[in-house]
Amino acid sequence: MKGPGYLAVAIQPGDKTNEEAFHHWYNTEHGPLRLRLPFILTGDRYKAADDKRPCWSAVYDVSDLSWLDKRIYSRLREERSQQEKNVMSTFEFLDRKIYSTVSCRGESKDPAPVQLAVSMRVKENDEEDFNKWYEEEHIDMLSKVPGWLRSRRFKTEVGGLMGMPPAGQVEYLAVHDYEAKNGLGGPEHEAARTTAWRDRVFNYVQWHDRREWSHHLTFDALEEPPSAVATTDGAKLRFQMEGNPADPVIVCVNSILTNLHIWDDVAKALTTGVNGKTYRVLRYNSRGYSQQATRSNPTRFDILADDLEYLLQRTNVEKVHAVIGVSMGGVTAINFAIRHPGMLEKFIACDCNVAASPANTTAWNDRIELAKDKGMNALADVTVKRWFTPANHESANAKKTMKMAEEASLDGFVQNTGALCNYDLKEHLSSIKIPGLLIAGESDGKLPEAMQKFGISNTTFKQIPNAGHLPMLENHDSFMEAVAGFL
Repeated sequence: MKGPGYLAVAIQPGDKTNEEAFHHWYNTEHGPLRLRLPFILTGDRYKAADDKRPCWSAVYDVSDLSWLDKRIYSRLREERSQQEKNVMSTFEFLDRKIYSTVSCRGESKDPAPVQLAVSMRVKENDEEDFNKWYEEEHIDMLSKVPGWLRSRRFKTEVGGLMGMPPAGQVEYLAVHDYEAKNGLGGPEHEAARTTAWRDRVFNYVQWHDRREWSHHLTFDALEEPPSAVATTDGAKLRFQMEGNPADPVIVCVNSILTNLHIWDDVAKALTTGVNGKTYRVLRYNSRGYSQQATRSNPTRFDILADDLEYLLQRTNVEKVHAVIGVSMGGVTAINFAIRHPGMLEKFIACDCNVAASPANTTAWNDRIELAKDKGMNALADVTVKRWFTPANHESANAKKTMKMAEEASLDGFVQNTGALCNYDLKEHLSSIKIPGLLIAGESDGKLPEAMQKFGISNTTFKQIPNAGHLPMLENHDSFMEAVAGFL
């Protein structure tokens, strides 16, 4: 599919559909999520003005139908929010059709108060005469109907519940826009419907359907905070992009309980130059650092990897030079290389593992209870002391990390521990073909030993002396030396 077109979705709510929940979901989530995409030009909801079913429709003008085959759009349907799953499960049916634009006559700057949608199927050998009748007679006569605004014609590309026409047939949709006060059913309209040419056309029309709709609502694009994108299920990813737009892009992914500022010194080094090469840096707060939306899905590492994919799509970055992640971000970097190998050239995973363990699950559950009982400050204190070597407990970077952890969302922390307790990438590691660098602080418990046994082909391991779980913060120079040599 390519070129301009039209997306039409018709819905028949079921007996168990809650009307308030249905409209809230459609008006505040489903439609606005689509309108923020640059190729979705308009979006409107219509209610049936006849006695037919389905009784609701939503229609969208699309600048180029090829976008509907791309992941930035298809993920809207593949990664539904919990709210969307709940509402849609109650529908009697949903019918989704896609059309390519054939022609447009007239103008309608605002959504039409009334739409008449007429679908017809004809045999391919009658198609030329059918189009000629529509363009040379029928629309000319409809334009004389009082209140007529515009007539658009489309050809079916995706057939919905009915499927595509049988072999040898084609299907067309005509959408006629009218003012609220119009001459439908009046003499001018009847004249357009009673010509000899129309009678001849209808002798060979194989099937037709006529629906009348009244305008209900125009969608607004989903509002997003500055320098942030909202995922399909409502998680807000605050990001920061810095450096020369012409430079290769490196993405930095943070650990649990921290935000993008753990990479401040790394970003400065990469953008000013390492080994004579400068980079553009994209860093962001992974979902879970701030409060999750109530409609968000449970956090898992597939979702975290796909969040990065979505962020790159929204920031118009087709491929990055490398993804660097630490701890939870390190697992995300590895999983991104597994799930989206065409979007990066290299990966660097720091202080992480490739599978959850019962011992870690117990530890995370204990930390959740600590945070719930004594607050995030208590959790931050024991966590940061565990992450940093004793010599650096009072360092500026330890205090900076402490503040990040104290300000993290408890709900987001609980969600992220759900990911850390439920993952196993081992059987997928063999699919990684790009170069990788594994890094661990020498004082990060058993991780240096464990990471050397990952068995990922084409990877090397570097141990950072005098550092624990966040080596970029404890021994920046040694960390950057390892990173620069690999990049």
